[in-house]
Amino acid sequence: MTETTEVPRTAADVLDPARTALVLWDLQNGLAGQSPALPGLTGVWKTLMAGAREHGALIVRSRHAAPRPDLMDAVQRWRIGRRTHGENRPEHYMQPGGHDTAFLPGFEPEPDELVIDKAVPSLFHDTQADSRLRAKGIRTVVLAGVATDIGIDFTARHALALGYFVVLAEDACASYTPAAHEHAMAILRPATFVSTSEEIIKAWAGRS
Repeated sequence: MTETTEVPRTAADVLDPARTALVLWDLQNGLAGQSPALPGLTGVWKTLMAGAREHGALIVRSRHAAPRPDLMDAVQRWRIGRRTHGENRPEHYMQPGGHDTAFLPGFEPEPDELVIDKAVPSLFHDTQADSRLRAKGIRTVVLAGVATDIGIDFTARHALALGYFVVLAEDACASYTPAAHEHAMAILRPATFVSTSEEIIKAWAGRS
């Protein structure tokens, strides 16, 4: 993926905005909208988005939608039940076109942003994300959104396996409990770069 053998030492070393994608993870009513951390995140997301736009980084949105209930296999039903409403999960939960799958108010994608539709908690599984990012020369993925211990964790690992640098915007990520977020960060920290939104924007500014 990279074109140099020089080993980066800090997040700033891999944050060339022309080669960076800011991935805003599942900013949807039924997902990020259910996190108790949401009120403290919206301003951070808007700041990151403005920084990406100002300095020329690509903005990517994940959009999750579950398969139709009658098309789900046992694994899909089990996974969704465990992570959402359990046995009381409504059949229409996270169905395309529903309220749950809609982006949060004020976070609807702009026309020049890349929207990746998915049905599992990875940006890269059974999607065109990898080919589309490579076509744009992207080598670094910055992750922000909800939930750190689910889709952000899966996507970070998948991105690393595909050869991308991964930067976690720690103050722009959250889970459904603080403990889940901290546990995921502890596991991901050794394999990724961890930074703040302010530091990421500063690095972009220094390279644009």
